[in-house]
Amino acid sequence: MMINKEKQEKIIDIAWEHLYQRLEQDNLLPEKENPVRTIFLPSGFRWAAASVAILCICIVSIWMLKQHTTIQTNEMMVLHNERNAPTLATTLEDGSIVFLSEQTTIRYPEHFQEDKRMITLQGNAFFEISRQPERPFVVDTELAEIEVLGTFFHVKSSDASSFLLSVKSGEVKITHKKNNQTIRVKAGEAALLVSDYLQITEADMHLFNTYFEKIHFKDERIADIARIINLHSTSTRIEVSPEVDNRQLTITFSGETPELMIQLICLALNLNYSQAQNIIYITP
Repeated sequence: MMINKEKQEKIIDIAWEHLYQRLEQDNLLPEKENPVRTIFLPSGFRWAAASVAILCICIVSIWMLKQHTTIQTNEMMVLHNERNAPTLATTLEDGSIVFLSEQTTIRYPEHFQEDKRMITLQGNAFFEISRQPERPFVVDTELAEIEVLGTFFHVKSSDASSFLLSVKSGEVKITHKKNNQTIRVKAGEAALLVSDYLQITEADMHLFNTYFEKIHFKDERIADIARIINLHSTSTRIEVSPEVDNRQLTITFSGETPELMIQLICLALNLNYSQAQNIIYITP
């Protein structure tokens, strides 16, 4: 649907507020020498200014990409998220989604093998694995090897002395590399390393929400962004028209509602949206 004038102005104000906060946070604003004057802009000029604001937000997002490094070596991809960076969400070739916390690195092939999908993790990450029973997904860490078919789980493997795996849904098999201990962890459970042995305990379900508090998308397809938003939203579901689902966007969200995320996406890419009950459709 076309957004009415009141909503347009609200989105413009939000875009400007996001831009100001981002520039202020990154110390990119000039020092104030004179008192600030309030200027009321005509509606047409506000829309032009909004376009500039969205452009600036994209430029700042591009500047922030210095915090995220992607390297390709011998058909292997290495993705690293730096200190104090927001959660970096990336979609793998098989449709699985990896949420990288700060100071986290994953190494994965450009194309997975036919019988196995394997990546290496150093740091903390949250996984949403695409279910493919014929091709298990394996996460290799310094202390353990994790095998899954399709599930949501979190791994903490920052150093050689700590390991924690929490499962939100599905089931995960863990093999401790040092003593070959193998355990299975189900939804709502966690595996903790104690005195070189894995022990089952209750999972902290709030842990999963921390990955969505501030999240960055780098050249992600709109369809994948919508899928990730749907993972965290309980009240609203997003569906993307096939005509635009491959459009890509680099953007950072910090605490916005799904409805506001959709408004900002549509404003940035000149798309429309409509809502029927709890489903929001993004269209050309």
